[in-house]
Amino acid sequence: VQPLRDKLKITQDALLRDIKRFREPYSPEMLRAARRARQRRVANKTREREREARGLYSELTITRMRQGPPAHVLAKMTPEQRKHYRIALGPSEGGYAAAVKLKLGMKLRKPDLSKLEGGRTENQAMLRAKVNDIMAENERRQRSDTDEVEP
Repeated sequence: VQPLRDKLKITQDALLRDIKRFREPYSPEMLRAARRARQRRVANKTREREREARGLYSELTITRMRQGPPAHVLAKMTPEQRKHYRIALGPSEGGYAAAVKLKLGMKLRKPDLSKLEGGRTENQAMLRAKVNDIMAENERRQRSDTDEVEP
């Protein structure tokens, strides 16, 4: 019986030490370390998102892209909705992906990015001139190709 009482005494002492430790305030060093860890986490996540925007996918990005909706939601989705859901999981925020995300009500990090698809309004004249140059060059090449084919 004495060995059991000794074990019980050891367990009770440990419990009392735990309770005393839980009731003590956090040390300033621990609070500073926690604050630094949170700041580093935010900085790391920001860098990760910037890498995604450049097209460098991490394991987390790929995992998120592979993830699907819950089964009961997936069963009620149409093929078009499934396609939109898959596109929305990707990190891209430009072009068709941005249009799909906006249609689904998602918030974009840079909402004005998709509006620049056709180019800035102040550059439209220059862009039209380039399009005309390209079209003229294509027509010239087509004419030269057809001239070579006909014997």
